[in-house]
Amino acid sequence: MDAARDGGTNREVVMRNWRRHVRGTFGTALKWAAAGALVGAAVEVVNDLLPRGLPMASLVDIWPAVLAVAGFLGGACASALLRLAEELRPR
Repeated sequence: MDAARDGGTNREVVMRNWRRHVRGTFGTALKWAAAGALVGAAVEVVNDLLPRGLPMASLVDIWPAVLAVAGFLGGACASALLRLAEELRPR
């Protein structure tokens, strides 16, 4: 009976850690997406304020969305790589 209880407890700990890491990865990705959206908004503002605009900015007219998606994916990948490096680190 105690062995089954220990196995269940171990699974709960693993699941709790897994959820914590997923939540952290998602939070990091959201922060990177917000930063990307701010940079994209700045590109849009500069492009609209300059008389002739930025040379390549008119190719994509939705910079905040483009950079937010790129930031989200980049943040998720960076967080996952840091998590992997943490797991592979010798103790």
